[in-house]
Amino acid sequence: MQPQAEKPIWWRVVVGSLLVIIEVKSHIAPAPNLLKASNEGEQVGMYVAMVAIIVLGCWLVYSGAKPVWRKAR
Repeated sequence: MQPQAEKPIWWRVVVGSLLVIIEVKSHIAPAPNLLKASNEGEQVGMYVAMVAIIVLGCWLVYSGAKPVWRKAR
């Protein structure tokens, strides 16, 4: 009897994808009423937060899809 493949955790894949898509979209085409940085420190903080959110989104997608990539034992 073969073990069945595990299913992906869809909420992680969907939420992670949305986080990445929204962050990339707001970086490429920012809204006119989007918050603007007043100085260089704020700008660096905004970029660090953007990178952290994208990394979190990528981790969510990976951890949600990881059960599918596991090899059957």
